[in-house]
Amino acid sequence: MRSGAMARALAALGAAILFWSCVPLLLKYFTRELDAWTVNGLRYTFALLFWLPYVLRHRRELPVRSRIWRDAIPPAAIHVVGQVLFGLCPYFNDATVINFVSRAAFLFTTLTGFILLREERAVGRQPLFWAGMASTIGGLAAMYVGGIGTPSTSAFGMLLLLATAAFWGFYSVLVRKFMKPYSIRLSFSVISLYAAPGLLALMFALGDWRKALALGPGYWAMIWLSAVLGIALGHTLFYRAIHTLGPVASEGSLLLIPFTTAVLAHFLLDERLGRLQWIGGVILVAGCFVLLRANLRARGRVTAKEAQAAAPSPR
Repeated sequence: MRSGAMARALAALGAAILFWSCVPLLLKYFTRELDAWTVNGLRYTFALLFWLPYVLRHRRELPVRSRIWRDAIPPAAIHVVGQVLFGLCPYFNDATVINFVSRAAFLFTTLTGFILLREERAVGRQPLFWAGMASTIGGLAAMYVGGIGTPSTSAFGMLLLLATAAFWGFYSVLVRKFMKPYSIRLSFSVISLYAAPGLLALMFALGDWRKALALGPGYWAMIWLSAVLGIALGHTLFYRAIHTLGPVASEGSLLLIPFTTAVLAHFLLDERLGRLQWIGGVILVAGCFVLLRANLRARGRVTAKEAQAAAPSPR
């Protein structure tokens, strides 16, 4: 691999990590002026404006008799629910807690894939899987216990985060199940186009959207920035990194996100986790890394068996 391509891929991955680390900070800032329904509606309106030209430009790349608009309905529906829950999280949790607990989505992705996808069940035979699951659950429990009585989270806040992680995990499995024939970028574009009208309708039905009309251009620019960084550019850059670096290095690097958020939140929002919360967060991230290793090992063994079965028999 050329050094220039490697440098560009690492820069893309670093930018994606930074963007996704900043999103909870921006969402936490928006809680001072706007409700969750309005923030979600506005952010996805900007995301729709970003992705619509891309879909129109690449619509001819779709396979013949493509059913992408029908196939995208199940993951898009779960995506909307997950985004509604995620939008509520900053009103009950600090930004640092959000990005630590959000990593648990990988646990729910593994569990949901284990249930719904036959090819994913091999991971259950990996001791690493059970060790990673125990570590992740233990880390979540420590973060919850450490946050009791502090402004960083609450029982309802942790419940929201766990529900969000569960829906993100389910969403990832549905994307793998229904959107496999299509490119990742086009799949996410179509799903975002489906999500935007639903979240915009919820904004007008449940949100106090008129408050947004009184905000200055600087505030609107921050809402636009949160949408472009988190929903659009973050995914685009991450997919570019995967293309060059591979999924192992790229997905593993995402475990740096909660620590980056913690540093930024400390200086920008004056957020501080307690000692037990830090211990729980580190254990949780370590558990996610072990789960990632278990998944990769299981997939490697399945691929090896398939290659062996496909090899011609001696004559």
